[in-house]
Amino acid sequence: MSDSVDFICIETGLISILFSKSMLKIGILFENKSDIMSNPSASVETHYHWRETEEVEAVATNLKALGHDVDLIGTLDNLLERWKDNQLPEFIWNLSVRTTSRNRTALAPAILEQLGIPYTGGDATIKSLTLNKDFLKPVLQWRGISTPDWYRYGIGEKLDIPPWEKSILKPACEGYSLGLQFWETSSGLAELQNLVEQLQQQFQAAVLCEEFIQGREITVGVVGNDKPVFIGAVETLTAEGKPLEKQVLDLQAKRRGGFQKINLDLYIPQLRKLREISLDLMQLFKPLDYATFDFRVSADNQAYLLDINADATLHPQRSFAQIARNNGLSYQQLIEVILETANNKVKG
Repeated sequence: MSDSVDFICIETGLISILFSKSMLKIGILFENKSDIMSNPSASVETHYHWRETEEVEAVATNLKALGHDVDLIGTLDNLLERWKDNQLPEFIWNLSVRTTSRNRTALAPAILEQLGIPYTGGDATIKSLTLNKDFLKPVLQWRGISTPDWYRYGIGEKLDIPPWEKSILKPACEGYSLGLQFWETSSGLAELQNLVEQLQQQFQAAVLCEEFIQGREITVGVVGNDKPVFIGAVETLTAEGKPLEKQVLDLQAKRRGGFQKINLDLYIPQLRKLREISLDLMQLFKPLDYATFDFRVSADNQAYLLDINADATLHPQRSFAQIARNNGLSYQQLIEVILETANNKVKG
């Protein structure tokens, strides 16, 4: 058995060498594009939740480089086949998010808990809460955290026009901007009804109508449960290097790309609140192990939390990996600190 090294604590500014006493047999749970799109009713607009090949390969490659034995299990069905064959791994790296269900992100941790297998990421309760924005937003308000004002439109319910001028419409239990649409109050009730009914039919879910916040779009990334291993942030800018302001990051915009991301210092006065909110929620919802938090910051420097990504992508070219690099962690070190954090919650 070999030892793993180079566990870097960026938050405290110290470099700590931690040793894992044994290497693990780690299974990776995930759905790829063919798993998702093989469903005859699937479409990119409603099912764009698969893990990209580059993300899965990067996680697997770096776990192997750390000395672990890696099994690319794939779907939950494959995991249950291994259970029947008595071939379960010691530990699961959970990248499973599934599709079109308000319970979709909770299924893997619930099954793993029943099987007694430790895993990365949040448990079933927190995965469900962070996915279902209509349940999450009241918790944020109770915690004193600003989030855009909203109406919830349940299927078959009467619609009221919101008092604000510009809105974001989105399914209450989706991610990656699936179904997200911009709507102006001046367009009238008939158009609102039409858009809401379309979304409800597409996703078979309630729809949120949120006040649109014009301003900067900032993503904060955190690793750590009892205390942060590291925390950092990036701001998404237009191709011209300007804040998003009126631009909306819907699915089409994200797939089209062309945005810039710049590193931010969360210790400057106008951004400290984002750091405080993110760390507070990591404590409230622990053990999450790692997560990203999406904010809009208005012109008067008011921070509004838009989303908590408890299933943040670990693609080496996406925001979370960039935040890690900006804070002195290589991609392999990022994978190591997440694994160490998840292991520590098991030991604790």
